[in-house]
Amino acid sequence: MDWRVAFGLGVSATWITAGLLYLLGIVGWDRFLHLPTADIGSFLEGAFAPLAFLWLVIGHFMQQKEITANTKAINLQEMSARRLELHSRRDSYFKLLSLVQDQLGAIAAFHYMSVCGPTGTGEISQEEFAEQRSHATAGDHAWFIRKMITLAMGHRDDPEQLSEIFFGTEVRRRHSDNFSNTFAKLLNAARQVDTEEMVTHALLYGSASGMFYRIIRHASGDEAMDPITGLSTAPQMMAQPEVQS
Repeated sequence: MDWRVAFGLGVSATWITAGLLYLLGIVGWDRFLHLPTADIGSFLEGAFAPLAFLWLVIGHFMQQKEITANTKAINLQEMSARRLELHSRRDSYFKLLSLVQDQLGAIAAFHYMSVCGPTGTGEISQEEFAEQRSHATAGDHAWFIRKMITLAMGHRDDPEQLSEIFFGTEVRRRHSDNFSNTFAKLLNAARQVDTEEMVTHALLYGSASGMFYRIIRHASGDEAMDPITGLSTAPQMMAQPEVQS
């Protein structure tokens, strides 16, 4: 039992007992019974008015306690709903991540073909590209991304050659921009569901896609630190050759 109810019952019992003692000992039961009805009503009204006020106050505090408890329960339900919403958004993000990683791998594949294929250096033939593309689509979406990273690492000391790899032709520029824009959108989506930035950092600094994204940004002059060497350089645009048709 709530202590307020116990207190009210105790005060009520004491007050009624005192009223009965007063009625029997001073007024007298016979005299009380022969009083006019209006006088009896006034007596009872005065006798029980303090008890009515007491229970009104007790009811107010009891209601306030219930409102506080209900508010806490609503807050807990709201927090639980937020957690469920965040969990649902994270599940949706990881499903999206798988699809976008496949897309990034496809972009890197055609970029690699543009650089090393028949229209580029000629290091890889159409048949070899088709074979490697089959390997990439079988589950290794980062195959050509790693190929492009290796290619960039081989020319890390030659800014002009790096610029040629990423921006030497209109096709290469389009692939670089497409990869950067797609990865940037994926990164923004990760920030919206990643409250502690663990997924964001893993994506940006712990994945082949993230490293290739930073290489492209460095080659374009948008990022000062070279992700290959880890050295910080002045954020200036590299000399990009004239775009070939």
